[in-house]
Amino acid sequence: MRICLGYFLFVALGCFLIYTVLSGYIENSNKLEKLRRDVKEMAQVVSAKPGTQTESRFLSEIIENAVKKCVTSVWDDLYAIKKAMKAQEYPFIALSKSLSRIEERVNYASEDLGAKVISIEGQPVCPPNFLKRLLGMEFETNPPVQMLKTDMEAGNCFAFRNDSAIVTIKLSEPVLIDQIGLEHISKKHTPGEDSTAAPKDFAVFAISENRDELLGKFRYENDQNKLRQTFGIIQPIKKYDLLRFHFNSNHGHPRYTCVYRIFVHGRM
Repeated sequence: MRICLGYFLFVALGCFLIYTVLSGYIENSNKLEKLRRDVKEMAQVVSAKPGTQTESRFLSEIIENAVKKCVTSVWDDLYAIKKAMKAQEYPFIALSKSLSRIEERVNYASEDLGAKVISIEGQPVCPPNFLKRLLGMEFETNPPVQMLKTDMEAGNCFAFRNDSAIVTIKLSEPVLIDQIGLEHISKKHTPGEDSTAAPKDFAVFAISENRDELLGKFRYENDQNKLRQTFGIIQPIKKYDLLRFHFNSNHGHPRYTCVYRIFVHGRM
């Protein structure tokens, strides 16, 4: 019975995903493929857990309700499902590498979802020639779009001279923002094992038609045990899709600053 239930869930969710693609979400094909794998793995966990039919039906309803929501918020729901499954005492979930890969929250500042860099105020690490400046390619080597990518390899960052720059980005969707985050690579992966180029103090403004609203001033700590750090936004009251990041200092590097990845979490 549990095997049949798991198979039915997988088929039903697969059909839903195909319908979503045909309904206009083709541009999110990479995300949908990841979603398909995550849901399949969760269905397998549900079908494998020894227990009553009532428990399986309960978890099935949670999954079905989650995938009925718009695609860009599904990962938030999957995170909630994972927490609910743990609350139901699934002891093997902690050992499941499959479920541990599920992203905890949607990053609306991800290029994969459609986030874009609108403008840059800063100086490139290497002075550009006239042609590059004319074509707007000053930051060709380490462009700010690197902050919106998932690749955390050494050098794949937004690099700018000294310790200050301003970058305006457009999120993939207008969201009620409740968290801002930064992530840097580990010290052992940086050139010369020097992590002082990591950003330190920064501020984030939400851009609206009337005025810019300060979402907060934050400090990224150069903590090797916590490379990904998130900061809460107090009482978000409005949805925004345009943000301006002011990077104001680094951790002591005299020549340049590297910003590897930014996060913007919220609810649609």
